[in-house]
Amino acid sequence: MVSGKAGRVRDRAEVVKTERRIAYFAGCTANYVDPEIGKATIEVLRRNDVWPVFPDQECCSIGRLSYGDRRTFLRKARANVSSLVAAGCAVVTACTSCALALKQEYPRLLRTEEAERVAQDTYDVMEYLAGLRVEGVLSTDFHPVALRVAYHAPCHLRVLGQELIDNRLQLLRLIPGLVVIYIDRGCCGMGGTFGFKQTNYAASMTIGEALFQGIREAAPDVVATECPGCAMQIEQGTGLPVIHPILILKQAYGI
Repeated sequence: MVSGKAGRVRDRAEVVKTERRIAYFAGCTANYVDPEIGKATIEVLRRNDVWPVFPDQECCSIGRLSYGDRRTFLRKARANVSSLVAAGCAVVTACTSCALALKQEYPRLLRTEEAERVAQDTYDVMEYLAGLRVEGVLSTDFHPVALRVAYHAPCHLRVLGQELIDNRLQLLRLIPGLVVIYIDRGCCGMGGTFGFKQTNYAASMTIGEALFQGIREAAPDVVATECPGCAMQIEQGTGLPVIHPILILKQAYGI
């Protein structure tokens, strides 16, 4: 048993971890396609004394819902809500589509108190970090990052509100050397899985052309967006590398 000052420091550290415990909802992209997003999310959260737990989870199933497979959506939604409620803490995801499912579609279609509770406690990771900044507890000892970044807000993030977009832009602009240009030119055209289909490809690229042109005019080094579908579409339409903004924060923290 540790006593004295050392004991008090250890106890305080445990309190901080308890106070800042979150449930990480990975989403399919971080789980199966781009695990670096998940790793960076965990590392940046821990850098800010936020300690993730990893409850059992299914796909958020928003894709199933868009295809009218309500039965599968509800089954997976119920499983996720049950697991996240049991975790007993805020829920953080790096995917804005997952955030939209948990925040809006789960309570709308499940109509349960548990789904409402999860919705009220869910944040996408940039939203959560911006909230820590408002509270005055976000670490802002950033290393310079000499990049010119064009930022695209996914449609699912736009649905959740302009304030969430503004707050993350303000957060990114705290990083020395980073130039962030908000490209407000509408949808990328991917539309979930719409742009994946051969019959829709030309239409999806036409829809996204205004955005692609805006990005080209900004002449960035890299494009940042939270949506994996947007990332694929923008890379196809511009030829530029596209990354999740959490990777920029990871670089700024030197981790």
